Amino acid sequence: MNCEYPRTALRWLLNSASARLLANTAAASRQLTHADLDQLATAGRGTAQTIDYLRQVLVTFGVLPARDEYLVRIERHLGRVLTRWPEQAPLLRPYVRWSVMPRARRRSTHSPSTPGRAQWAYVRINAAADFLSFATERGLALREVTQHQVDQWLAGGASTRYEVRDFLVWAARRGHSQDLLVPHRAKPEPVGLDEDSHWDLLQQCLYDEELPLDVRAAGALLLFLGQHLTRIVTLTDSDLISKNGRTALLLDRSPVHLPVPLATLLTELVEQSPEPGWSANSPMPWLFPGTQPGAHRSSASLARTLTAHGIPIRASRGTALIQLAQDMPPAVLAPLLGLHVITAEQWRRRAVTDWTAYLQARGRALAAPDSCRNPEPQSSGQLVV
Repeated sequence: MNCEYPRTALRWLLNSASARLLANTAAASRQLTHADLDQLATAGRGTAQTIDYLRQVLVTFGVLPARDEYLVRIERHLGRVLTRWPEQAPLLRPYVRWSVMPRARRRSTHSPSTPGRAQWAYVRINAAADFLSFATERGLALREVTQHQVDQWLAGGASTRYEVRDFLVWAARRGHSQDLLVPHRAKPEPVGLDEDSHWDLLQQCLYDEELPLDVRAAGALLLFLGQHLTRIVTLTDSDLISKNGRTALLLDRSPVHLPVPLATLLTELVEQSPEPGWSANSPMPWLFPGTQPGAHRSSASLARTLTAHGIPIRASRGTALIQLAQDMPPAVLAPLLGLHVITAEQWRRRAVTDWTAYLQARGRALAAPDSCRNPEPQSSGQLVV
């Protein structure tokens, strides 16, 4: 057997459920398809995980064509929900087919799908199913539900119930319900770092060679460009562009020209030899390869690693976006960083608020007696551009 670890390969052939599935397929003398694997995946959670792993192996080596697995998982989740509540199919199925899935597909044309995108759909499907069950238990059709009953249901559960707004807007537009009001789900107030802490962490990511290279690169993208981890893990070698002696990173429609330290760091990440395993054979050159065949690293795994190295995720991203929003108008910031223009406007408003609060605090400090003032913090260095 021409294999680096033949004993491991033999053990896999003898004991793996994936190997047994491949053997059964070969015995059937026909081409394996995604539909075959989908049918097998419905047998149970453990089986589904085995099938998904085998599917990634077969796609990685060109046996099966690539497809967007997260879109398929949304449909699979709908199937599980309808198995539990089959009476909800007349409303849930068209809602997912004509509202949830088209938006998920449009987003996947601009950037690779992520677990977070699938979770976005799961929450909306679950909220709609829960609300319909609430109405059914009271003997009400959806068009008979009143605003009072909506308010009662919202008050009786978790904040994720507010995501039913999406379903009720869709239902009202198609005449399935009255015009029912559900407020937008309140978002937590963004947190941030003080300027010195943010600067120190960025300098550490750029220059501290004792940190792992992937931690330095991901931390710098988080602290300098305010990128969400779900976006960072989907970056590929092709997103790093070199032209006229300058290096840029393509995050959305406009390339972001990088300062020399960050450009050097990402170039080192691209040029480093892949670790043995699936990442070395992946057809997609991820900047942050994962342990699964052909897959990038998960954002949850990267978040745990950054946190373990003292880099707070939300505070770092919030501080970076506030600083960028101070320097650039929303119309420029949004296409540069891949933000929705409304999101960019919200960060701009937050930046203005924070800057006003800073000026007021500085004014009070300058008006205080000298003995009461805190010493001015010293800068830890400059970012070389």
